[in-house]
Amino acid sequence: MIKIIDRYIFRELIEPFLFGLGAFTAILSASMVLFELVRAVVLRGMPLFVALQIFIYRLPSIVVYIFPMATLLGALLAFSRLSGDSEIIAFRASGISLYRLIVPVAFLGLLVSFSNLAFSEVVVPESNKAAKNLLLETSATRQPKIQRNVFVPEMEKGELKRIFYCETLKGNEMQNVIVQEFSAGKLTQIMTARQAKWQKEKSAWLFGDGTIYLIAESGEYKHLIKFKEQSVAIKYTPADFFIGDRNPEEMTIAELREFIGLKEKMGVDVTDFKIQLNMKMSIPFASLVFAVLGAPLGITRRRASSSIGLGLSIIVIFAYYIVIFISMAVGELKLISPALSAWLPNIIAGGVGWHILSKAAVR
Repeated sequence: MIKIIDRYIFRELIEPFLFGLGAFTAILSASMVLFELVRAVVLRGMPLFVALQIFIYRLPSIVVYIFPMATLLGALLAFSRLSGDSEIIAFRASGISLYRLIVPVAFLGLLVSFSNLAFSEVVVPESNKAAKNLLLETSATRQPKIQRNVFVPEMEKGELKRIFYCETLKGNEMQNVIVQEFSAGKLTQIMTARQAKWQKEKSAWLFGDGTIYLIAESGEYKHLIKFKEQSVAIKYTPADFFIGDRNPEEMTIAELREFIGLKEKMGVDVTDFKIQLNMKMSIPFASLVFAVLGAPLGITRRRASSSIGLGLSIIVIFAYYIVIFISMAVGELKLISPALSAWLPNIIAGGVGWHILSKAAVR
């Protein structure tokens, strides 16, 4: 009997869930991507086929946010229909509690959450990188894997250890390099070189045609050493220098963790990146939270139409994302931890949903 009820409620959820996927995809893709691409085609002469490709590549990053919205709408409309036809009353009269009726909804939310997490890990980073590369190829503003005027600090135990500068970094080679060495906050050495090549087998950079200027503690020039070749063990690889050009949306959770570790070695404030890391997990699991929130919201005396349910879902989602923006701002100010900053909206939405459900269960 219980399994039949689960299947019955699950079937009620699927149709509005799919409707939500379609409706929210149309709304968000038009507002977030399509309008921008139309302007690029009309004003900047972007080829229509290229614009269509970029639109397709950017859709996955939008779908990550659509899954929770569709789950909310699915739960809300399904339970609105059950409540409007007095089926919720019939279930409760037969001894089935409202908490038990929520089980298939929570299962759907959990299923969508894990699916969304896998989708955001496998599909979204690759699609975002493909869109970025296509834009670069179209605009021809720069070639991939080439960086100009690279400036990277290296910190050790909270103190500045080195500053790297090069005019051009391409592949495993830097051109016109300057490396400043520091000790106890004071400049001790400046090395200039025409080029530097990465030696993978030695985990070191081979500097060529350069000069080392030694600086006295007083800050005055002390001595210089000219060299043809000089090998220096530096913890940064070419990939470490290139990673600074990457966007969190183009990385998986593991890659973003590695990125954060690198930035911390450089002494960069990584609070925002840590918030983005936690958001990569909290957004997919908003589906579970919205499932628990949508079901009790849908339990009304009157049957709600799809348009009313869609409108109510948009209001809830709007409020949810306002809380996200506020929470992220508080996190960036370091008033709360990055993890709490990312998960606080889910905690609040889940708490509100459970409160509404508890009140409905005792009626």
